Amino acid sequence: MNEYATVEKEYITTTEVCRSKFICRLAPISNLEEGLEYVANVKKQFSDARHNCYAIVGLPVSNEFKYSDDGEPSGTAGQPMMGALTKNGLYGVACVVTRYFGGIKLGAGRLAQTYLKSVVDTISSAEVVIKKLSTVLSIDLAYGEYKLLNSLLTNIEHVVLDTQYANSVQITIATPIENEVSLTGKITELTQGRAPVTLYKKYITYKR
Repeated sequence: MNEYATVEKEYITTTEVCRSKFICRLAPISNLEEGLEYVANVKKQFSDARHNCYAIVGLPVSNEFKYSDDGEPSGTAGQPMMGALTKNGLYGVACVVTRYFGGIKLGAGRLAQTYLKSVVDTISSAEVVIKKLSTVLSIDLAYGEYKLLNSLLTNIEHVVLDTQYANSVQITIATPIENEVSLTGKITELTQGRAPVTLYKKYITYKR
């Protein structure tokens, strides 16, 4: 998979149903281990809560995922939470719903619906970004060439990662891998034969 949707920071929402409080946290993670560590930290912080249910989805290449009802009736928490994450196409995320019991039992159906809604509402409040497998390029340019490059880049999806100004301009840019050959060729033509240096490939954030 050359691209996936995720979030870049933690988002928190609170839902109250029949005096029970459901606090949902959604955060970015790099792998399952990091997700479990995030869950453990939330559980430690809110150890007085009745339940800290969770769902974790790793990066696309890993096919890692895990969820837990954490003492709620089987299938009423972790699975609905996981369903909300996968339905929205999110990867590289950990989600924890902390429940403070209000003394009124909700029943399995309403409980599952509440956990699902809690996650859906948090996703709706979050800024979802797209990470695309990208080629990172670096090129040293004369100021005139740099001006021409800026004009060229308006028609090509890219992210400028770094720009350093001195006697010349050294710019580091990322572009989705499918644009690599085209962009490299255009820069080589613009600089009359000086091709950019390909540094590495990594997932880069592009706004949805």
